[in-house]
Amino acid sequence: MSRPTPLNAHAPTTRHRPGRPSSTYTEPEPRVRTTNSVALALVRQLRPKQWVKNLTCLAGLIFSGLLFVPAAQFQAALAFGAFCLASSCVYIVNDFIDRENDRHNPRTSKRPLATGELPVWVAGVALAAMLTASLGISVYLGRTCLAVVAVYATQGVLYSVSLKRVVIVDVMCIAIGFVLRVMYGVYAVGVLPTPWIILCMFFLALFLGFAKRQAELDATAGSPVARPVLTKYRADFLQTLIVFSATLAVLTYSLFTVTSHKNPTLVVTVVPVIYCVCRYLLQVMVAGRGESPDETLLYDRRILLGIVVWIVLFVAISYGNIRIFADPL
Repeated sequence: MSRPTPLNAHAPTTRHRPGRPSSTYTEPEPRVRTTNSVALALVRQLRPKQWVKNLTCLAGLIFSGLLFVPAAQFQAALAFGAFCLASSCVYIVNDFIDRENDRHNPRTSKRPLATGELPVWVAGVALAAMLTASLGISVYLGRTCLAVVAVYATQGVLYSVSLKRVVIVDVMCIAIGFVLRVMYGVYAVGVLPTPWIILCMFFLALFLGFAKRQAELDATAGSPVARPVLTKYRADFLQTLIVFSATLAVLTYSLFTVTSHKNPTLVVTVVPVIYCVCRYLLQVMVAGRGESPDETLLYDRRILLGIVVWIVLFVAISYGNIRIFADPL
């Protein structure tokens, strides 16, 4: 005859602490990891949603006039893939360094390294593999591309270690990261970037970065747990920086369309650019969004429509040689 199961057979084990006979503690249940759960955690750790930022690597393909050249398309696709790998490496380094603080931040507490869903050794192996692949693709695309991705990775580590705690410099690092993406994509298709594309990207990224800080400040009231650098920003100061950088972005792009010795009809494309910038300002300053620029850009249909209109107009005018204005003197 089988013996009856005690009522408390499945209860957590309770033991006495050594030296403290009167106190008890409950042993935590061990975390069960399966191959599938670790794989899913690794995918989340790579932050594929943020790969949308790496689409800026394709700007060189459009601006270079090589959009319909198959070889250039292949090189631009490789550039996008290489930067997705490189950026995910930076995310792993950042989350590994911040994993203790992330556990106390509601916004980041579910990151795989913070929760322990992703073992550190698995993240390390993935980091080594992706970094090797990114550098390998960069070598194939050229030494200049290799130098650019090396600078990006170095800046990403420095940002994770210390620069993200330095006011203004933190956002400038983000902006430089976007500039490096654009430069990488331009070099990948075998041309040189112009100062205009660098300035446009830098000021636009500054605008998005300061808008992100504004949204984070509104959401957390400057809590150092959320992001230590937020305690050094003020709402009115950030609003000034947002308007300042947005103005420079629009002005720089406008000057590019009329003074870069390209088709002056490109001035028409300033209209959707201004609309998208103003729409994003509306999301940040009125709707209180902007904490995740990639999500705001992806899920705001009107901004997406504005971007599509800009691309269509730019490609049609540039590649179709449509001229309705004379060249400036």
